[in-house]
Amino acid sequence: MKRLIAGTFVVLIPLTAVAQQPQIQNGRVETRQVSSIDKDVTALGATSTDPIWVAWREPMIDGRRNMCSWYSDDTYPNGIRGNVLEQFNSVDVNGNFKPPQITPPTGPVPLEGGTTLVIMARIVNSRVERMRTFSDDCPLDANGRTVYMLTGVSVADSLKFLETLTHPDYSTMIRSGADGLVSSAVSAIGLHRGPEADAILDRLATDSDSNVRRQAIGQLADARTAHGFETLKRLLDTEKSVDVRRSLANAIARTRQPQTADLLLGLAHNDADEQVRGDAAYNLAARGGERMVPEIVKIANTDGSTNVRQRAISGLGTLPPDISLPPLMQLARDGHDMNVRKQAIQQLGHSKDPRAAAFLQELLK
Repeated sequence: MKRLIAGTFVVLIPLTAVAQQPQIQNGRVETRQVSSIDKDVTALGATSTDPIWVAWREPMIDGRRNMCSWYSDDTYPNGIRGNVLEQFNSVDVNGNFKPPQITPPTGPVPLEGGTTLVIMARIVNSRVERMRTFSDDCPLDANGRTVYMLTGVSVADSLKFLETLTHPDYSTMIRSGADGLVSSAVSAIGLHRGPEADAILDRLATDSDSNVRRQAIGQLADARTAHGFETLKRLLDTEKSVDVRRSLANAIARTRQPQTADLLLGLAHNDADEQVRGDAAYNLAARGGERMVPEIVKIANTDGSTNVRQRAISGLGTLPPDISLPPLMQLARDGHDMNVRKQAIQQLGHSKDPRAAAFLQELLK
C-alpha cells in the first residue's frame, strides 16, 4: 500500500552552508541575481514556451519547521522524504502515486527543520500561473523542469510582488486556478518573518474581495501570533457584517494567545449572533481547558438558543475524561431541559471511559 504523508513540499538546503541554494534534483537549475522581481519573472517566462519555475528565499516565521512530505510503501520500507514539484506529473497511467526520484542526502541528520522559506512560482506565457512554498530542508524532484533561483530578493520586494498576486486577472484564468493562486500568495506572505508581512495582512483582511479577506484572516490567526490576535480582535470590534464576524470569531478561536479564552468567553455570553456564541462556546474548552468548565456548564444551562447550548456541551466532550465526565454527568442528570440532558448523554455515549458507561447504565435504572 502506498502512502503519502501530506505536508507542504519543500527544497533541501545543505547543513554545511545555510546560504547555499536549495538542492533541486532532476531538473535544470540556473542562478540569477535579481534586478526587479516582477520584470525578471516576465523576462524569464519569455525565454521558454514550456513552463518554468522561478524561486527565491526569505527568512521564515517560527513554528513552520517541518514542511515536507514522506512517501513509503513496500518497495520503500524506510520511506522517502521529499516531493515532486509538479504534482500532476507524479501519478502513473493507473492513477497510482509515483514516488519522488530523490537521492537521499548524506551527512549529519538535522535535529530541527529549516528556517528559510523558499517561494516558487510556476510561469506560463510570462505569467505566474501557480505557486508553491517550501522550507529549506527537504529534497525536491523537479520533473525535468527548469528552475531559476533568484538571489538578492529583499523581504520588502518579495512581499510587494506577492501582494500583486492576490488580485489576479480573472479574465485570463479559470476561477479555481485564480483562487488557488490567491491562497498560495497570501499564505506565502504569512510565512515571511517580520512586521512588513503583518502590515500587508492587516490591509488584506479588509479587502473588498471576499476570498482575499478570508485568506488574510486565516493567516493572521494561524501564522502571526500576538499581532494576528490583536488585529482580529480589533476587526471584530468594528465589523458589522454577520458573515465576516463569524469568520473573525472562528479565526480568533484558532489563535493561542493568553487572552484567547477570555475573548471567546465574552463572545459566548454576549454576542448577538447565536452562531458566533455557539462557535465560541464550543471552542472555549479547547482554549480555556479546565478553568472554563464552570462557564461552559453555565452557558449550557442558560443560553436562550438550543444550538448554543448543544455546542457548549459538544465542546465539553472534547476535553480529557477526567475533566469532561463530571460536568457531562451533572448535565445529564440535572440539565436545564431535555435537549441539554440528551446532548450530555450523547457525549457520554461517545466516551470509551468505563466511568461513562457505568453512569449511563445507572441512569437507565
